[in-house]
Amino acid sequence: MEQAVLRARNTLVVLFTVFCALDVALVILAGDVWAIPRICLNIVVMVLVLRGRKWAKWLLIVLFGLSAFALVALLLVLGSELSTILVVGSWLMVALSLLIPVYLVTNPSLNRYFAQQRRQRQANDSEP
Repeated sequence: MEQAVLRARNTLVVLFTVFCALDVALVILAGDVWAIPRICLNIVVMVLVLRGRKWAKWLLIVLFGLSAFALVALLLVLGSELSTILVVGSWLMVALSLLIPVYLVTNPSLNRYFAQQRRQRQANDSEP
């Protein structure tokens, strides 16, 4: 695999990891146990994205969009009642929820990585 493709994949892994770590930290700080299934769903979809599943990529983009919308609405409605760390962390989550989909769609090296993953999966499926 060429360097640019590996760098793009590694950058995506770092973005996913930061997003999940921040999400878990905010859930712990807020005591919001209802968010645990959402976090698990995001992680499963992220793994499927890294394996080159096109449908998972688009599902993740939708999930990030919904997440950003919900967080902005929450911050506008309850921002004054939340602790400063929750407000700052939530705005960082909004930023990541917008940045990651843009990176997924616009990075040509990342798209080459996904294409390689799909070709590799098809080759493995066609073996006897």
